[in-house]
Amino acid sequence: MDKKNIRKQIIGLLKNKNHKSYYEHKLYKKLFNSLEWKNSDSIAITISLKFEIDTRPIIRKAFLDNKEVFVPKVISKEEMVFINCTEDTKFKKSSFDIYEPLFTFKANISDIDLLIVPGLAFSLDNNRLGFGGGFYDRILKKYNGYTLSLCFKEQIYQKALWKVDDFDQKVKRIIY
Repeated sequence: MDKKNIRKQIIGLLKNKNHKSYYEHKLYKKLFNSLEWKNSDSIAITISLKFEIDTRPIIRKAFLDNKEVFVPKVISKEEMVFINCTEDTKFKKSSFDIYEPLFTFKANISDIDLLIVPGLAFSLDNNRLGFGGGFYDRILKKYNGYTLSLCFKEQIYQKALWKVDDFDQKVKRIIY
């Protein structure tokens, strides 16, 4: 199956997921109990789309745990940066329909301990199928900290059903 069709199929599944908040809370608990979370003073995470796992509770917990929070902002077709956010940071919906911080001071990627990577589909050997822009693949290629993704069981495949290209980057852990 090609990447485009798998993306469409997974988005359809996620939009119709029953008891979504119940499964999200189970994922949050696993994340907050993970060594990656406990050993990180800073996290990078997207503001989720409606059909994705809601990241707002994760961001709130990070602030409660006194972690620095970084949210991505797309600068160009080829560049995404992370912005250090506070509870007062203002956000604006981008052309990708994603909320991004208005502030444009970019952080150094090496200042981030844990990168929570979004994706639509994952294989048990930690391959991920993103949204198709390659932004996270470019970041992951040069990032040395903890990386993990959160997903529902419906997003997990025994092996990648999509073509894994040379530029595709794996995450170190998948929590599902």
